[in-house]
This record gives sequence, C-alpha cells and structure tokens, in this order.
Amino acid sequence: MADALRCSPQGCNETYTVTGEGAIRSFVSQLANIYRLSTLRAEESSMYWADIASNSESPLAPLAHVPGVFAALWTPEVAPTTAVTLSTAGYGFFGLPKNLIHFTTEAGAASIRASGVIRSSKVITDGAFTGFYGPGVYMAQVGRPLNGIIKKQATVPIFLETPKGTVRIIPYMVYVRWGYNGVKIR
Repeated sequence: MADALRCSPQGCNETYTVTGEGAIRSFVSQLANIYRLSTLRAEESSMYWADIASNSESPLAPLAHVPGVFAALWTPEVAPTTAVTLSTAGYGFFGLPKNLIHFTTEAGAASIRASGVIRSSKVITDGAFTGFYGPGVYMAQVGRPLNGIIKKQATVPIFLETPKGTVRIIPYMVYVRWGYNGVKIR
C-alpha cells in the first residue's frame, strides 16, 4: 500500500486512511487549494480593514488596524513565514527566556519607578496606533529591536523577570504580555 495516508484529527478517536491510486496527491491538492483560498480571503480582509481604518470618520476607526494586522499575517506573501513561526518554537508560551527587557522613554522610566508598574501600551495615542500587536506590554530578549514596533525615543531599558502570560511573537525581538493591565516590577 504505497499510496496511503493515515491521520487522526485532534480530539477525534477515529483514524482516517486515504488510500488508492493518486489519493494522497488528491488530498495534498485539496490542502493546497484550501491554503490558496484562505490566503486570498486574508488579503481581502486586510484590505477591508485598511479601508475602514483610513476612510472611516469614526473616532474608533484606527482600531481597525488590529484585525487588519492579524489578517495580514495570512496573506499570500506572509503566510509561509507565519506558518513556520507558529509551527516552531518561535511562537508560544513555552520555552520563554527567564528575563526580558522593556524599552521606554526617560519620562516612562520615571513613571515606572514612581508607580512600580509598566503600563500597557495604548491602542491609540495622539491618533497613532502604538500597540502593533494590540494593547499590552512589549519586551525584547536582547538589545533594542530596530523593527518599527518600539518608538525611536524609547531607549531606556527596564530589565525584568518574564511576566506570566507573556507570548513570544518574534524570537529575541518581540514578546508581548497582552491586555490593558500593566506589569508590576519588583
């Protein structure tokens, strides 16, 4: 049985076997078609949200960047990188470094010292979207990332133990503890 494929969907007790002349090729072809259609839908979705963010007169229009960013992660040009990142240790709650660095401004560092809390980034600050991956506390493992996510003036490093609930987005460069609550420092 050279042309056989066995798979057990997660949470399913049954095993399905695809056999026969060209069955695996047909199965792979169907997966490729689903992938192609899903990336095209994501591209349409990212354009839809970009239109809302740039053309709507609503004061909440900049919030459309959030679903737009997530849709953009599955567009035809980006989907392969997203798939590799999500399927490897590049993303997740596991294997996080023990310590991370949060970068802030001089004024931000003074506020953190006074309050003992690193406040969550706001989605909108002076009409600009500041939380690229949504509201949360952004950190890095090494050095200040030059990736457009951290403001140019945020050059003061705050070293901290990795907060519970932190997620690795881009290894070494972007870690996020999502939410509106800040991170308490010791």
